[in-house]
Amino acid sequence: MKNPPLIDLHEDISSYYVMGAGEQGFPVADFREDLESRHGDIPKYRRANVRLVFASIFPMLSTLNSRLSAQLTKGYRGSYRALSPRSSSTAVFEHIKAYYSLAEANPRDLLIVRDKDDVARCFRSRVTGLLMSLEGAEALEDTSDIGVLYNLGLRALGLTWNYDTRYSATCMSKRDYGLTGEGQALLEEMNRLGVIVDLAHASRRTGMAVLGASRLPVFVTHANARSVQDHARNLDDEYLASLKEKRGVVGFVFASGMIGGKRNLDELVNHVMYVYEKFGPNNIGIGTDFFGLGARAPPGLEDITKVKDVWEALLDKGMKQSDVDKLSYKNALRVIQANASRWRPYS
Repeated sequence: MKNPPLIDLHEDISSYYVMGAGEQGFPVADFREDLESRHGDIPKYRRANVRLVFASIFPMLSTLNSRLSAQLTKGYRGSYRALSPRSSSTAVFEHIKAYYSLAEANPRDLLIVRDKDDVARCFRSRVTGLLMSLEGAEALEDTSDIGVLYNLGLRALGLTWNYDTRYSATCMSKRDYGLTGEGQALLEEMNRLGVIVDLAHASRRTGMAVLGASRLPVFVTHANARSVQDHARNLDDEYLASLKEKRGVVGFVFASGMIGGKRNLDELVNHVMYVYEKFGPNNIGIGTDFFGLGARAPPGLEDITKVKDVWEALLDKGMKQSDVDKLSYKNALRVIQANASRWRPYS
């Protein structure tokens, strides 16, 4: 089979460098090295034909807080360390610097995606684009802050992580209050700038409100199907139907708990085929969550090069090659281009 281009909708690369490899199970090393067991690096991107990565900015700090730890442990159904958003407004800049440093050190291989021409370049050359995406809006002390971060290269924003904010509720909220007035104002400013909306981690009411209000298509960058695995982060059928209606895209995630069952490649394929057969081929994508999966990726999904096995398994299940192409990059590219139509060119 051919190896189609890939747009990966979520990787925590900067956290790997800013916070250290920690629980990921592999050491910190130069990104040019083909490091055994590392989720991704430049050589692996080449072999997997990765054209663009949503380069997540996750500006949380580890802390000791029993309440936060209990909330995350309950949501993920397993032991989870506490993380604090206290310093996120400052930490964002360290993550942005990390991505620029990676691109500057590897100009032939990595590119910060800031305008439409950068997106096109990712598909006509060997360079892999890094589209910077902020995971959670805690760092925004005012809605106008999104414009400042846009000018620094940010092109996508997840409204929440796993904590409620002044803008919206999270999927792990004790009370789903949805999108607030401030959240509506933030959404309008994001649409004006073309900052891509990411609803991963958002509560159900938040997601449905944004799908109803956004003037541009959105992503749920890393989630699976709730009908296959009942998890707070996964999407139910009504949500998936609304996402389809609004021409949005869900990126299937490699996180074990969200896959369920035997927690392996075959179970992930079951999620993809469920959505494909029920809702069609036009709202599906891939959002691995690499560098954020913890100590062990699911069997068969150990690093980014394993996507070729996902494609083969889907073809064996009856998915058409043209629809594998939609899953791997075409659907995601359509949403990116719709938002990028509002990106201002840089001189």
